[in-house]
Amino acid sequence: MAEQTRLITLPGAGYLSIVSLLGKTVMKEDNINDENFLMCRLGRRSFLKKVTTYLGGITLMNRGIFPVKNALASLPDDQKKKLIFVAIDALHPKYFELDAKGMPGGGEGNWLMPNVNAFLKKSLWYKNAKCFLPAATDMNHLNALAGTSSAQTGIISVWAQPTGWNDAGDIIVQPTSMSFARDDRGRPVDTLFHAWKQRWPESKTMLITGKEWIGEMFRGSEKNPSGIDILVTGPRHPDYLKAPQRESFADPHTDKDAACDPESSRLGFFGKSMGSRDVMTRLYAGQGSLLAKQMEHFANHFPHDGWIVDSTLEIFKREKPDMAYILLAQCDDAGHAIGCAWDPTEFIQIDPPYKPPKGCEDKPEYQLVSRRNKLLFKEACLDVIRDVDIQFGRLMDGLGAQGALENAHVILLSDHSAENHLYTGDFSSTDCEGLLEKAGVIEESGILKKKEMYAFSVSSYGVLYWRKNKEKAAKAKDVLLAHQTLNPQTGKEECPWWVLDRDDMKNGVEGLCLPGELYHTYYVDMDKEKTIIWPDLIILAKNGWQIPVYNGQIPNVGIKAPKWTPPWRVYNGGHGSVDTLPIVAAISVPGGRTGVSEKPVRIADLAVTAASLSGLELKSTTVGKDLSKDLL
Repeated sequence: MAEQTRLITLPGAGYLSIVSLLGKTVMKEDNINDENFLMCRLGRRSFLKKVTTYLGGITLMNRGIFPVKNALASLPDDQKKKLIFVAIDALHPKYFELDAKGMPGGGEGNWLMPNVNAFLKKSLWYKNAKCFLPAATDMNHLNALAGTSSAQTGIISVWAQPTGWNDAGDIIVQPTSMSFARDDRGRPVDTLFHAWKQRWPESKTMLITGKEWIGEMFRGSEKNPSGIDILVTGPRHPDYLKAPQRESFADPHTDKDAACDPESSRLGFFGKSMGSRDVMTRLYAGQGSLLAKQMEHFANHFPHDGWIVDSTLEIFKREKPDMAYILLAQCDDAGHAIGCAWDPTEFIQIDPPYKPPKGCEDKPEYQLVSRRNKLLFKEACLDVIRDVDIQFGRLMDGLGAQGALENAHVILLSDHSAENHLYTGDFSSTDCEGLLEKAGVIEESGILKKKEMYAFSVSSYGVLYWRKNKEKAAKAKDVLLAHQTLNPQTGKEECPWWVLDRDDMKNGVEGLCLPGELYHTYYVDMDKEKTIIWPDLIILAKNGWQIPVYNGQIPNVGIKAPKWTPPWRVYNGGHGSVDTLPIVAAISVPGGRTGVSEKPVRIADLAVTAASLSGLELKSTTVGKDLSKDLL
């Protein structure tokens, strides 16, 4: 029987989550106003239990992505192994090469991340792994679970996404949701959670996340189940778990010299220019800034990895899930606020020197700051990574002590990496909207000054939508590509970004993106953007440049400011563009091969490989390739 779909609308309502297929789990109540469209899957075909021929993966021919069905290698039920994903958000694989002081040449007994390196020894580590563009959070966690690229799901933004225009000409922005996720044929995107529950309906699954909105993105309903039995976020979790507690990024509880080492500084309120956007940028820059303070204050929305680890171990002890996706978000949250330090060559001596408090040793490593942004102390960035590694070690030791790893496939990944943004006092350098207004490409109309173009930017990438007069996108592309600005690090004039129109998204740009990597065939060509609108231009920043936040949206950390808030640069570190494509990808299989592979892989390969190892079927289109032959 062919799989059928229909579209329904759920009115806003408060509801209790989650009712497990094995019984009710008491959860904290929350009111959610969700008027998103949700896809109801009806008449799903029964799961095939016969061995079929491997149908392929991703084939990079003629520079393109060719979607194919993922492998299905059915296993007897008595051979079921646990499947555990551990995702460390924004972790760059270069950290694994550093010694305890963050310098090149780490080794046994002298690693910056000894616990992660211990896991790598027990796994097959793909050193040349990448995510897909945009190199950001929501879409790539989904790609890791569905074997897709962002253009294969329709989720192109973080935390929220423009989905259409209302009759008044205003943009409609909705929280990212699996209701957006359709493949190239318009079918709801299957995840490993769906596939697992189809194969083993009585087996428990869980997703726990330090990013609240990721949990909400995956949260299903009674009519549209997510396949996740236990879904845990900081605000919504079982009553038997403790609430997250406040903790500093630069001085986590594990920091042994917290009273002595430097913290990234902030600019303060006053500067050469007192324009509203310049003031906002100064207030949000640095460890003592509003961004870091905001995230540290609202610990339930931005829980540290320690809480995720404690909660995961308690859930495994009580619920004994067979499939789990564990998202540790501290690396990403702290990276946005105080930067990252995976590249030792980026750091130089601070002038004037940092003076430790009285009674503290003046260590050489205290004097290093980023060339890109001298507010960012290397030691503060490294303390974050040291704590991330400690918590990962606690997680693996705890699961090991419970016996959860004895018969489990374990996949360690990051969804993207990160870099430090350039600091410049010239705000107009990357104000793409301001540049287009100045050139007369976009205009404002009406009493309320509605703009004909909407910009949704997130760190090092932005998406631009035209409400009408879409032919103006071509002129806008020319204006943006002709823009030159001074790079404060190199002292040279340069264009701070790449700009892709829809032809570029569809056909690809050599050395930048693959054909179709940023183009959703169903939404653009078949649906004609009736359900979800698609960007007319995508901007990808170069060399650490940062695109301003517009319209009060601060997507990468899930914060919304008033719509009238002026554009400003909010992050010290970030991601989204080409330079942050490298990811962590390591797979541990009981009795399987270990070592280092130089094979180039993509994040979608992890889902397709997990499906093959577990005998699961992903029913929507995948672009990943099966790596299981490397492992067995």
